[in-house]
Amino acid sequence: MNIAFVLDEEWDSALTHYAYGAYKALAKKHTVKLFCLKDSHIDKKHNGEKIYIERLRNKNFLKSFIGFKSLSATFKLFKPDIVITIRGDAAFFSCLLKKSFNFKLVRIFGENKRLKTPRNCVDTIILPADFLRNNIDERKVGRLYVIKGFADESIFKFSKTGRDRIREYYKIKEGEILFGSVGRLDEVKGYGVLIKAFSKIKNSSKLMIVGEEKAQKADELMKLAYLLGIDERVIIINERRKDIVDIMSAFDIGVISSISSETIARVMFEFMSVGLPVVTTDVGMLKETAQDEFCTLAKANDEQSLFEAMEKMSQKDIKKAKNLALTAAKEYSFEKFCSQITDAINSV
Repeated sequence: MNIAFVLDEEWDSALTHYAYGAYKALAKKHTVKLFCLKDSHIDKKHNGEKIYIERLRNKNFLKSFIGFKSLSATFKLFKPDIVITIRGDAAFFSCLLKKSFNFKLVRIFGENKRLKTPRNCVDTIILPADFLRNNIDERKVGRLYVIKGFADESIFKFSKTGRDRIREYYKIKEGEILFGSVGRLDEVKGYGVLIKAFSKIKNSSKLMIVGEEKAQKADELMKLAYLLGIDERVIIINERRKDIVDIMSAFDIGVISSISSETIARVMFEFMSVGLPVVTTDVGMLKETAQDEFCTLAKANDEQSLFEAMEKMSQKDIKKAKNLALTAAKEYSFEKFCSQITDAINSV
């Protein structure tokens, strides 16, 4: 079975990560061609064979038409039995080409907005969260599957050596609780709320935030910590770290303070796979994944609620919560994800 996987995303989003995982799962048993944009994140990440297409998302009609023609030309050469898309433009263009090339169309839909699609065009929808069902008119599509995300357990696993190295480097003393958060520096991640919530914790615990600057500056967050009098207890690592597993291993409690979005809980699964209890806001699919045994939930964009959740988790048996997180992580292993994606595509 020939599968054309159209991954027309430029940067490293949670959706890109999810979709690339699906590509790797299907490539184990099928002939799958990766269609991507030159110099995109996936182009740089994927060392194997790939087919370049022109940009499909464009406000300029002429450039959109060029993208459509490039997609049509590649389909003509490859002759796919199934086309998988992750973005609306690729799905729309594929709908226009579907009758000519006689393929089945699959859409991985990971956006919290209403799905707009012609009736009977998309044969299968794959959602990464249950709550996204509310955005789908199931009369317009064929089959629908909910397949939640994953963490690659061969990569995301606790490292005692890494933990000791990171804690020594950042002078985290034995017995001090280190709260940690990972993700791009962006207001949607709620880091301002997190720092305010953390300022209410009156002990020697510390907070580490790891992420590249995007729509928010590290200096702004450190200024907030300074004004709250906790700058000596807050560490911000403003870069993309290759040793992120070591850093996560150094945490005692993972914190996800997002105030919106989160249709794919990538960091949640990675925290669990490393064996971290988690404090998380009730945004998107985070509340679908959170279990009382190793999680505490907080209201989104509410510093008092987040503080109470962090305080509650720090008073739990953290060692027991870590073990429960590891057990729960098995449900979101890459191996299980591969099996679910393969079964869904085989049934198209």
